[in-house]
Amino acid sequence: MSLPRPRVLAIGIDAAEPALVKKLMDQGELPSLKALRDHGCWGEVRSPAAIGSGAVWPTFMTGEGPAVHGVYSVLPWDPRTMNLVRLTTDHLTPFWRGLSDAGYAVGVLDVPFAPVIGLAGGAEISEWGAHDRVRGRMLVSPPGVGEWLARTVGDHPLGGSRVEVSGPGDRRALQRLAAMCRSGVRLRGSLATRFLREWRPDVLIVVFPEVHHASHYLWHTVHSMVDSPLASQEGASAGSIPGLIDVYREVDRQIGDLTRAVGEDATVLVFSLHGMRATRGIPTVLDPLVRSLGMAARRSWRSGSWSARREEARSLARRIVPPPLRRLYRRASRSLFRLPQPYVPLAFDWSRTIAFPIPTDQHGWLRLNLRGREVEGAVDAARYDEVCTQLEQVLRGLRTIRGDRVVADVLRVGREAGHPPEHLPDLIVHWDDHALANPLRLASPRVAARPQGTRFTGQHAPAGFFLLRPATGRTLSLGAVVAADELHRVVQAGMRA
Repeated sequence: MSLPRPRVLAIGIDAAEPALVKKLMDQGELPSLKALRDHGCWGEVRSPAAIGSGAVWPTFMTGEGPAVHGVYSVLPWDPRTMNLVRLTTDHLTPFWRGLSDAGYAVGVLDVPFAPVIGLAGGAEISEWGAHDRVRGRMLVSPPGVGEWLARTVGDHPLGGSRVEVSGPGDRRALQRLAAMCRSGVRLRGSLATRFLREWRPDVLIVVFPEVHHASHYLWHTVHSMVDSPLASQEGASAGSIPGLIDVYREVDRQIGDLTRAVGEDATVLVFSLHGMRATRGIPTVLDPLVRSLGMAARRSWRSGSWSARREEARSLARRIVPPPLRRLYRRASRSLFRLPQPYVPLAFDWSRTIAFPIPTDQHGWLRLNLRGREVEGAVDAARYDEVCTQLEQVLRGLRTIRGDRVVADVLRVGREAGHPPEHLPDLIVHWDDHALANPLRLASPRVAARPQGTRFTGQHAPAGFFLLRPATGRTLSLGAVVAADELHRVVQAGMRA
């Protein structure tokens, strides 16, 4: 007699903040998650979020660290072309390939960054309602899943155009965004429940990315509950805006439906690979800093290609054009092109550049222009440690003109491996909150810069969490802390138990 299906239900809540989840559970706001905790265990997930949020899901799905899989951003640096390129994850092999090859039926629903690999006896849906768009379009396997999806729930509210939010005071846009995220959560829960009943997988892995998307814009509605506000923000009062808690509540309701659908004979794992915290933007001071230190030189307008000149002109326009016109341009661009621009050329004179910043969505990323690694490298390998040490000392010593610390920590990525990383940044800067001053003015060297992304009130935080409820009569033991590259073993152990 065959075992009942499914045997494992793994639910990711992308960027759910552990402190907020615990507080809401204790207040009775998340009864489904609280029930799982009461009948199972709770712990911390440590992931490579210190490198970048783009590294966490590839680490979970492959069981390998960023130094191996090489993913840290949706627009990584390519040393062969000396430019940013659009990320592809087709080279990654997720752990569910092994489960499929072992004869298990596996369902995968919107795991961020996951490639569609064509599972035998399973089904995959990718970028149906993703926060991070790697390909910019939905992919499914087998092809019949697409027709089934259209009949079952249709399009995700976030699958097409996104809501343009100018900041925490943009109430109308925030109301629309919150409503779309809650609707997306309901549809995703309904889709996953139908998937369980109609496809009957041995293991279903489903991720709710709506929390991640909403948290960037709505964190000001909850941040006083879990962290100290960075500063009062214009229009940051929640007021009549539907808050982020409403999105969390809806996720909890859908998790309740899913756990009831699988019953007590299935192991249930709920997890987040990183959390969220308050922010006022993304520091941009690395570019003027390395140029003031004589470590980077901008390419002259005459020496650049026409494509590079065009991108530099666009960058200038984005800085000087009023926000309403920029929003109009972005809406028009999305209506004309399905994908964002594949890259923005970095306008450096590589023959005179020793180190350069890589565009980022959070941490500061610095890469050395290393000979033998970068096609136009200018730094000898023998000087690599010397230059990294010099930069680290400068960064750790940065102060504002008021004497406040700018950098909280600096990571040397190649230190443990003993050699420069092939794909990752060489230095990763963790900013102190004082780096978010607008403008940020350094005492020495005397440079200034304004942060980008000031419309966001939430930013990634390093720690995640897990909730594990073993199937009835089965025992699965976990420590208080689990690394992201080991978390998939919980799913595999649940299949064997």
